[in-house]
Amino acid sequence: MSRSNWTLEIYEDVSASPVATRDFDNLAMLRVAIIESRGKKFVLRSPAQVTSTDRNTLLDLRSQGFDISMQTL
Repeated sequence: MSRSNWTLEIYEDVSASPVATRDFDNLAMLRVAIIESRGKKFVLRSPAQVTSTDRNTLLDLRSQGFDISMQTL
């Protein structure tokens, strides 16, 4: 069974445990959560099927200064 959601871990400091872990069904809500947590570090686990538009959205957030590490499971 493949995962169909996004998992976001939010960190104050990468060496510490995450301060929050949230699951999202769509990239739009995940994007809002990242923007609302500006200044934090993020580890993002994406679903197996990610579109090029999704990748571009995440790369755009990175280019805006968000510290996002991406992993695919």
